[in-house]
Amino acid sequence: MIDDKKYKRVSIDGAPKIGEGAHGVVYRISEDTIVKAYRPFVSLDKIKREKELARWAFVNNIPTAISFDIVEVGDGYGVVFELLNAKSAADYVNESAENLEDFTKKSVELMNNIHSVEVEPGKLPDMKQQTIGWVEKCRKYMSSDVCDKIEAFVRTVPDSNMLLHADYHLGNIMVSGDELMLIDMDTLCTGDPIFEMATIYNSYKEFPSINEEAVAFLGIDMPTAERIWDNTLKLYTGGDREAMEDTADRAQLLGCIRVIDFMDRKPEHPESSKCIEICTRDIEALITKL
Repeated sequence: MIDDKKYKRVSIDGAPKIGEGAHGVVYRISEDTIVKAYRPFVSLDKIKREKELARWAFVNNIPTAISFDIVEVGDGYGVVFELLNAKSAADYVNESAENLEDFTKKSVELMNNIHSVEVEPGKLPDMKQQTIGWVEKCRKYMSSDVCDKIEAFVRTVPDSNMLLHADYHLGNIMVSGDELMLIDMDTLCTGDPIFEMATIYNSYKEFPSINEEAVAFLGIDMPTAERIWDNTLKLYTGGDREAMEDTADRAQLLGCIRVIDFMDRKPEHPESSKCIEICTRDIEALITKL
């Protein structure tokens, strides 16, 4: 797509960084505005889609920053958002144990709010169908018998048009006053909530188990990641021990399928082979158990 539009240029020189994710870095550029500066590999078309999805989410009562303009930032592009008194969720939880507990409680409430939205069929990608497609990548690393069992397991997950964020971790959440706000919408899709728990498991458990730098990227340490996952799981399941164990096992299995697909597409990544090896091992143990 050729885009001849001239975009306003925004400087981030000296601007405080208040958040960071896989696709971009968030800077405060004034008292009530931030800019998400996308990394060079993110296309302008993808940025436009995320901006449109952010507006769609706002209209559907999902707490998210109001998106204003696409701008030029450095050698790439960004989107300007209105966000009052914002700080990163990592900064918030690192301030005190009380803040960590408060964040987890509000995070689960926000997740349930997201999941209360029913999406028109075909509006967004279907996570179950995506996951079934990812199982094909697993066939490169595991036997056909194991992969057939994995696919059969995925197909048992109920079909759903429920809204999912699908990359739900504190790196994509800002704290604005007393409210949590989502700032990353390009992964919105539909499906059963277990797929959401799978992405949460990956963020706080699976990736950190492979490399502790994964939690440093989120701005927290290993004990904090463990507490966020444990508290999230307890609140999500109501604290029932059997439900907690079953949810954790299913979330890990589905999360590992996603990791294998992701790393298979990035063979140049220094952790690619290690991630695939560990996730393959975890899947083979879990599929027998489940």
